[in-house]
Amino acid sequence: MAVNLNSEPELERSAYICVGRMIQLDPRIITDVDDGFDDKAATSCYRWARMRRVIHDIETNEIGKYSARLHPWVEELHNSEAPYHWILKGAQLGLTEWAINIALYMIDKLRKDVLYVLPTGTAASDLSKARFGGALSLSPYLKSLFTDTDSVNLKQAGSRTLYIRGAGGKGNLFSVPVSCLILDELDRMDPEQIWLALERLSGQIQKMVRGLSTPTIPNFGIHKLFLTGTQEEFVFKCPRCGRRTFFEWPDCVEIIGEHTTDKRCAESYLKCRECKGKIDQREKPEFLKTGLFIPQNENANPEVRSSHVSQLYSFTVTPGELVVAHFRGFGDEMAEIEFHNSKLGLPFIGDGARVDEAMIERALGTHTKDDDRPSHAGRIITMGVDRGKFNYAVVCEYFFDRWSLDVNVAAKCKVLYEIVFPESDFDRTVDQLMSEWQVLCCVTDADPGPNEARRFARRFNAAGDFVYLCRYRRGVTAKEIALSEQDTGASMATVDRSNWLSASLGRFKSDPSRIILPRDVSSKFCEHMGNLTGTFQRDETGNPNLVFVETGADHFAHALTYCELALPLVGFSQGNLDIGKLL
Repeated sequence: MAVNLNSEPELERSAYICVGRMIQLDPRIITDVDDGFDDKAATSCYRWARMRRVIHDIETNEIGKYSARLHPWVEELHNSEAPYHWILKGAQLGLTEWAINIALYMIDKLRKDVLYVLPTGTAASDLSKARFGGALSLSPYLKSLFTDTDSVNLKQAGSRTLYIRGAGGKGNLFSVPVSCLILDELDRMDPEQIWLALERLSGQIQKMVRGLSTPTIPNFGIHKLFLTGTQEEFVFKCPRCGRRTFFEWPDCVEIIGEHTTDKRCAESYLKCRECKGKIDQREKPEFLKTGLFIPQNENANPEVRSSHVSQLYSFTVTPGELVVAHFRGFGDEMAEIEFHNSKLGLPFIGDGARVDEAMIERALGTHTKDDDRPSHAGRIITMGVDRGKFNYAVVCEYFFDRWSLDVNVAAKCKVLYEIVFPESDFDRTVDQLMSEWQVLCCVTDADPGPNEARRFARRFNAAGDFVYLCRYRRGVTAKEIALSEQDTGASMATVDRSNWLSASLGRFKSDPSRIILPRDVSSKFCEHMGNLTGTFQRDETGNPNLVFVETGADHFAHALTYCELALPLVGFSQGNLDIGKLL
């Protein structure tokens, strides 16, 4: 049964008429809600939202004035004056409505332009139509405030502008000077796009940045930003012992039951972290209404606030539901990730999700990078080059020690050499490496500086395809390699990033390892291997996909992946084999 927490039942009963499952607004009442207040009384963002916002609460199926009663943690967040505030959150905790209130308040009361950024153009369009469009249609005041709402990505309120953009593509964020920036679900954004969006405020003396997201992995995205701030938890007074405390998993949940279908899971309950006393789910509205965010990092810059809230605080998610979600993660990696990210609002890395020190140690061999160079042809040696201001090259040899229809699975990889060199030395160094190691096939990324890569390919491709340019692209499935001939004499290989990273980094995770490193391998090479973390994310259709998230420099990891990609290309270009049958 839904908890009715509306503090003004007279208004609630008269503001809407229920007919069956349809709710219809009484426009006279909603107009009164908007116009019955002196605008000078809106002395804070939360008071403004209470006066000006009318919402349809999906959870309670009610329409009325905006209130934080179902999400008491958002009241303090509305009134935060810190220039930067990062929110580490679970799902469905009222924080998108909070972000919308911030945007509308800045437009109306503070007369500031706002840039609201979401991960994709589709997400931006959906939010614009459903959430912002709904906010304007329910409130006559807000509807009259905006003079132009025809554009999905831009809404005009007199001289103030609300920009709603997807983070994909640099053009979406160029030339948008604003005072307020809101980054919604920033863990789904390219980190480069986040910094590009932040640059939109560089010319402003006074600025406001609000970032919110369910996290993915540690030290990435919202969690990385959270660690730079005050790291606040929502603290309340325990109804049992009276001490100040906050909810955390698993200390504050008495887990009852043993598996997802165990009926006893419903008997699970919350308990105080301090006194271990039982806390009734139905008591939450009373003891959470006076809760406050308290910093756990007292040495933080006060201008950078960060707050965490999980579904342990939710009025609508029961402890039993959380326990079932916890059990669902046993043996289901995707479910385990979602439990930590979406339920607990915490970053999470599953076992073996990234290359660690133990995996590197296990892969060390007895050879060195100074061993004799090949003295005869016939060895299967490939090279990968990740390009930039500095180029990262890896040379590998492959040995077939098992049977498989997949050539990469059948072969064991031995890293012979790795090197970093400046872009100014690109032509000389790659030519020397190709000759010195008798490389049968090299793959290098096409960007940046495609002209240098194309010249490199032309120098070696007169007698066959020894050099391929590579681009990562969506729409290429599994380990498929889409080949195309370029007019410039360079062959282009288009592949899926995640599947080929999985093929190369997965060698470290086998026991025993399917990769051998030189005993004098550089610390930078090892560091780069560990800076890519594999995790699962749901795509726009809800299907889980493996993605690799970058938490630091990862150039050697991509160079190694290009070596892996070059292996089936050897069979294709040197042996005239059908590449589709090698994968």
